[in-house]
Amino acid sequence: MPRSIRSDERGIALALALFAMVISTLLITAVFYIARHEQRMGNSRIAATQAREAAEAGLSAVVANWNTTSYNALASGATLTLPATVVGGGASYGGSIRRLTPTTFLVQAEGAYKIGGQTVTRRQLARIVRLNQPSIDMHAAVTTRVGITVSGSSQISGSDTVPTPWGGNCPPPGPAVPGIRDSAGLVSTSGACSGASCISGSPQILTDPSVSSNTFNQFGDLSFADLAAMATLTASGTVTGIGPTTNAGPPASCRTGDATNWGDPLHPAGTCGGYFPIVYAPGDLRLSGGWGQGILLVAGDLEIAGGVEFYGPVIVLGHIRSTGTGGHIFGGLMAENADFEVNLLSGNSVVSYSTCGINRALQGTSRAKALRERSWAQAF
Repeated sequence: MPRSIRSDERGIALALALFAMVISTLLITAVFYIARHEQRMGNSRIAATQAREAAEAGLSAVVANWNTTSYNALASGATLTLPATVVGGGASYGGSIRRLTPTTFLVQAEGAYKIGGQTVTRRQLARIVRLNQPSIDMHAAVTTRVGITVSGSSQISGSDTVPTPWGGNCPPPGPAVPGIRDSAGLVSTSGACSGASCISGSPQILTDPSVSSNTFNQFGDLSFADLAAMATLTASGTVTGIGPTTNAGPPASCRTGDATNWGDPLHPAGTCGGYFPIVYAPGDLRLSGGWGQGILLVAGDLEIAGGVEFYGPVIVLGHIRSTGTGGHIFGGLMAENADFEVNLLSGNSVVSYSTCGINRALQGTSRAKALRERSWAQAF
């Protein structure tokens, strides 16, 4: 008797069921594989973004918190490694600063992202920055606008002087500049300085009508107010005995937070030798004794006595009065005489023009800013 068609199809349902299960399993496996792959790609993108943002944070932090004492003291070609800093969420950055020229630096920041203590990705960014130095129009030992009286045994020299302690840190002296530069040539001398015998320079006294209020308030891209806003220290009233102070360590460090610590020009290789603060006095200031360096800005009147030694530019919007043992300024002095009271240098006051004193102070106090064009690049 012949077989029926139904008897020939026995077991086909099982085969189809097994085939469907295999296909379903493959599809589910593929979905899980693709989902996990996309998750890994998403995690990688997140990690890369976190690392890049950490590197960007590093660049911004270096420029915003520019350490004038450490960074500005680097020799050309020298590199300083920055410590690692954690920014949160497993991200951190480290980096380095390399001085390319006297005014430009290469800042590199490497961001890293860690999971479970293991670094999963890194990104490195680089930026070229330059020192934003004020262009101070200090082309004489003393610059005034309403006149000056010089008496006693004071000395004003326009001969470019290299301060003795800085002999190994300065280029050769340049040509002499005027001893006194005044808008109307109103210079009065008496006593041992009669006949301007205590004033030297090329020429001794220069009458320069171009000297105006702007000379004392605008320095290239920066104004007096801009420099005041950048001040490291604020001083007022009577300040006695300025001088360097240090933290014992180890290692020893310069105590830059001390209001009477204005650097150490007498020991340029010492702990505070590279510290050049901008000192701002919003009103009148009287200095007596001690020594310091940097830029001194006085919005009111300045009186100095007790043999104070200051290395760098001194800019006074009021008038200057130096008596007795007086003050010794190595760099340059500018007094606007905004209150029209004539300046007075008497006693044993000394002002010696020094391009090295000015330039070291300007470089030592300058902050960094990114170049306007093509300052940023991704290293990897």
